Amino acid sequence: MRVTSLICLVAVVSASLAACATNPREPARVDYRSFGNGSNTSSPSSSSRSPQRGTMNCGSGYTVRTNDTLSEIAERCGVGMSDLASTNGLNAPYTLRVGQTISMPRPPVHVVQRGENLYRIGLRYGVPFQQLANHNGIGAPFEIEVGQQIRLPNGARVASTSSGGSSRAPTTSSNRDRYTPPPAEAGAPSFDWPVRGSVLASFGRRPNGERNDGINIEAAAGADVRASAPGQVVYAGSELAGYGQLVLVRHSGGFVTAYAHNSRLLVREGDQVSRGQVIAQAGATGTVDRPQVHFEIRSGVNPVDPMSYLR
Repeated sequence: MRVTSLICLVAVVSASLAACATNPREPARVDYRSFGNGSNTSSPSSSSRSPQRGTMNCGSGYTVRTNDTLSEIAERCGVGMSDLASTNGLNAPYTLRVGQTISMPRPPVHVVQRGENLYRIGLRYGVPFQQLANHNGIGAPFEIEVGQQIRLPNGARVASTSSGGSSRAPTTSSNRDRYTPPPAEAGAPSFDWPVRGSVLASFGRRPNGERNDGINIEAAAGADVRASAPGQVVYAGSELAGYGQLVLVRHSGGFVTAYAHNSRLLVREGDQVSRGQVIAQAGATGTVDRPQVHFEIRSGVNPVDPMSYLR
């Protein structure tokens, strides 16, 4: 995929909707925005030990003071305690001495590779693509370049080794010729076709090395695009160059479906949708030149072949 637009958001909420029939790309962030109260929590600290709330800039190190604990230092400095312990070679019970210098973990960095965008990077590390964009001062349309260093939030970890390994897998023609869709996972929800039409572009790697993380389905302009399964809309918009009007729906079992290149969206983020509910109208927005629907199914952070799941 080309890196003319961004990475997904991943990020669980930020993707490659490797999408377009002609130029597959990735869509905006999947899953990846939460609704309701925020999930960040912090442990209450003793007022005698931690008189100040919030985080502070600890630079590259912090000098231990009386009654400091490693967990309190991690909270003050806005880093993970396990990362702090690992950086300083500390093991439980994490004994500290007054005047000791605690080194801060080096901010993790991801170097952009060909075919990546913020959404895909976000999925790799379990970070919503919007958070990556804010963390790096990247504005819409979230364009990044090969070789660019993307700073990751402290504590970010590769979310799936299989996802990362697939990008390094050989891409010889013999491998492509032998590709067969994997069987649908046991217990996976059933998915309906979002629109009926011929498949313009199938799932998988292309001869030029690009990859389509879904399928592109031919559709008449303005045709109803329907939710493939019941779920919650986690994204509805056109923030990401290349995908046009895009909808992402989260389903049970950790599955997410994506619907790109629409002419009009009929749902908003946070909406609950039922199977077969009309969520958009098909179009040719983004980088495609004929009406179609780019459709993706993801299991967790991994794209799967929709043809193994559609009924």
